[in-house]
Amino acid sequence: MRNDFYMDRLNMIKPTDRSLDPIAEKVRNGDRLNFEDGLKIENTPDIHTVMALADCVREIKNGNRVGYILNTHIDYTNICSATCKFCAFYRRPGDPDAYVLSPGEVLERIGEWADEIHLIGGINPQIDLDYYLETIKLIRDKFPDATIKALTAVEYFALARREKMTVEDLLTEFKNAGLGMLPGGGAEIFHPDVRKKILVGKADADEWLDVHRTAHKLGIASNCTMLHGHIEGPEHRVDHLMRLRNLQDETGGFIAHVILPYLHGSNDLNKVSAPPDGINDIRQIALARLILDNIQHIKSYWRVLGPKLAQIGLRAGADDLDGTIVYEEVMLRAGIDAPLQMGPEQLEDMIREVGLEPFRRNSLHRPIEEVAA
Repeated sequence: MRNDFYMDRLNMIKPTDRSLDPIAEKVRNGDRLNFEDGLKIENTPDIHTVMALADCVREIKNGNRVGYILNTHIDYTNICSATCKFCAFYRRPGDPDAYVLSPGEVLERIGEWADEIHLIGGINPQIDLDYYLETIKLIRDKFPDATIKALTAVEYFALARREKMTVEDLLTEFKNAGLGMLPGGGAEIFHPDVRKKILVGKADADEWLDVHRTAHKLGIASNCTMLHGHIEGPEHRVDHLMRLRNLQDETGGFIAHVILPYLHGSNDLNKVSAPPDGINDIRQIALARLILDNIQHIKSYWRVLGPKLAQIGLRAGADDLDGTIVYEEVMLRAGIDAPLQMGPEQLEDMIREVGLEPFRRNSLHRPIEEVAA
């Protein structure tokens, strides 16, 4: 949809970096950006033009409404056999603070209500399929109307190997138990030149993508992510987005993309990487909005960005803040200084402060009032 109002806004954007002129023209025409366009966006000093273009695309795709969800995050275990240099969360079996929550303890942590229950952990070889199915069924029985968004692609890939099952059969078991959606974690950076340096013992890029391909085939929607701001370069980030776009062309199963800045504290990667760069965080939101033309929603994830930077992200292409987020530990262990959780009133205030209209949504980004009608 490109009516006169949007065209007037787009026509008013005049890049100071003239190398962006062809990109602005493509955006005005609704044409798809390519890899070289992505590199120009990555390297331009004219971040204001990039943000303005992405903000227009956000409005064209989603209007002036910004979503949030009532959700809770449960990290069911911190024991993990993988070695990720960017992670401060994982523990080895026998570590004094290693844990596995029982299915009943998972249920207790959820509390009284959530529209979405986000369940992830580590690649824990001590946990079998029965544990997961029991946990999912308990959650489904107590919260029949909530979406259970459980386990990352790397967790499914490792579990399928342990159980000697195909990923398709494994996901079918989870779906039958009550799984509603896959989160997007574990993608990190797809390019092998980077991936092999920052993690060992997790699914590679093709394996991650194939888990999501299989989920989409089974009618299980998912999100996707990118971890940026460590040792990767612009070409690796653009490559990552192109791979996500290609899969979305094939399946149409991604609901939203989440930009995850690398958190510099309490992990091994900080010895060779620079501290976070807020400008680059915003650039990645805008880049994703401009490149991922076939993914409807881009999140400005306040839990990792912090509230103020997340608000800027809403004017750089993002149309969602994620949610209330209770109990999330992964970011906490990495040294984030954002609040541990927010109430819906706080999220709505954040959205209104940047001139946009908040709405409470479900996991598929449909307004709750429409779902309930």
